[in-house]
Amino acid sequence: MAKKRLTASNVHSTKSRAQSATIIPGRGDAIHMASRSDVSFYRDLLHKRVVDCDGDPVGAIQDLAAGLPHAAPGAPAIQRLVIRPHRVRRGTPGPGPSESLVLPWELVESLEPRCIRLRQARTELVPSSLEAGQILLRKHLMDQQVVDCRGLKLQRVNDIAMGFSDGTLHLWGMDTGMRGFLTRLDDRWGLLRLLRPLTSRLHQRLISWDLVERVEPARGHIRLRLSRDEVRTAIRRAPASAA
Repeated sequence: MAKKRLTASNVHSTKSRAQSATIIPGRGDAIHMASRSDVSFYRDLLHKRVVDCDGDPVGAIQDLAAGLPHAAPGAPAIQRLVIRPHRVRRGTPGPGPSESLVLPWELVESLEPRCIRLRQARTELVPSSLEAGQILLRKHLMDQQVVDCRGLKLQRVNDIAMGFSDGTLHLWGMDTGMRGFLTRLDDRWGLLRLLRPLTSRLHQRLISWDLVERVEPARGHIRLRLSRDEVRTAIRRAPASAA
């Protein structure tokens, strides 16, 4: 039985229809989607199921790899999916249960409410590999210490704000405030609905990637190019993002 496919008429980029699938434009799809900056790494991507083009399970998102902050102009783009493979029967080709499956971002067909859909069948997937210098969002950024240009400690990263631009997922900034923390509580215990009146008044403390000087995985630091006072001023001047 043929599966129902999303068409341009039922794909929306507005927040009110955020639960509909996000078709990745520019890859054989005659669909244009406006830029979005409301994607949360923790809420929308981490641990999310990955399925192939036929809906068969591939695994779950274990991490995402992005390019270096200043390797190219603009915000770093997601380049690799790091997937914890779905357990399959013995004799089936694919990585072992303890091995991660690394795939290029170009294989993503759509982001759906309950899964990430790939554009190939599981048996046709060709594993990729991580490149030297790529940033792993969960390993190198989440819960890591943000420091200013002089090494003074600021906050730790609670979540990572991301958004689409021309079919590519970019890192917009790091959420170091209470809103990012509550997002994680909601994922674990479903408390955000109870605290929604409070969270709606909370300002998202987002440190833009434009302020990042370098990532220091060995020290667990994310070093900014501004002083602590300059960072606070930059955050105050930044426009409030959508909740």
